[in-house]
Amino acid sequence: MTDLFFCNICDQSVPLSRLEGGEAVRHGGRVICPTCCDAISLSQKNDDKSKGEGNMFFPLFIALIACGACVFLYLELDKVKEDTTVHVNDAVMMLHRSMGDIQLAQEASFKEVSTQIDGLEASMQDGLAASIGMTGAVDARVSGIVSQVDQLEGLADGQATLQQSVRSLQAQAQVSEEGMRGVRTGQEFLRDSIAELERKVVVATAAPIQATGFSSDVKALLDQLKDDDPLKRVSAIEKISKFDDPALIPYVEALLDDNYEMNRFYAANTLGNWNAMPSVPTLIQALADDFAFVRKEANAALVKITKEDVGYDSKGSEKDRQKATERWSEWWTKNSK
Repeated sequence: MTDLFFCNICDQSVPLSRLEGGEAVRHGGRVICPTCCDAISLSQKNDDKSKGEGNMFFPLFIALIACGACVFLYLELDKVKEDTTVHVNDAVMMLHRSMGDIQLAQEASFKEVSTQIDGLEASMQDGLAASIGMTGAVDARVSGIVSQVDQLEGLADGQATLQQSVRSLQAQAQVSEEGMRGVRTGQEFLRDSIAELERKVVVATAAPIQATGFSSDVKALLDQLKDDDPLKRVSAIEKISKFDDPALIPYVEALLDDNYEMNRFYAANTLGNWNAMPSVPTLIQALADDFAFVRKEANAALVKITKEDVGYDSKGSEKDRQKATERWSEWWTKNSK
């Protein structure tokens, strides 16, 4: 296959054979076809010929151009000089005018400043007179304050004595508070002991299990209600609540005095679900429970059983709870028969 190149001047195709034959020229990556080579050679010859004929004319032409340039430059410099002189004269006249305007403005400003200074001097004199008049009033006021301070100095000792008394009272109050904590702890222990004793008395005085005719499963659960483990009693009351037997009401009602608050809660819940009207008095007593969630469940049971609501709030103040409890008692007195 014959390699083919293209002329970098006319983009004409140049075969490799013409490059090898010397008709075309290749230099590096550049290629010139035979036609362009002939044109370049002819141009070079004409250029050399024209240079030989024009050697004498060219220096003369350059000299004429230089003379003309000098004359033109001289004329332009003269014109620039005249224009510059005119501009300088105009600038000097404008400067004189500006200086005159500035002088007039300075004179006007000086007059205005003088007027303001005169007014300021008058104001300062008035202020000085007023301050002199106020000095007497300030002196009198300072004298009154000094006399008041003298009176307060006598109170310093009394204040120190008062602070000492307050600290003493705070110490006594702290001792009393610690004593009250001890009394409260003893009361809580005594309350739990009494509640446990009452529960055992209620259980002991309840009807014998053998005489109730309950099933063996129920009898086992009733036995479990007597267990010393409170969690076992919780398990028993949860299972008993599913029977809904009026004969079981006394056994469940006894748990309202249980020493474990969860048993008291489940007892109130079960009696409410059973609509146990005979348990209303005991549920009213449960409204005084130490735990708010137990009080809330006892009130909910009363509302469910009686279909009444006296506005009892388990988280209200002790005074408000007592009033609501009295309303429940009054309702039971009127409607128990």
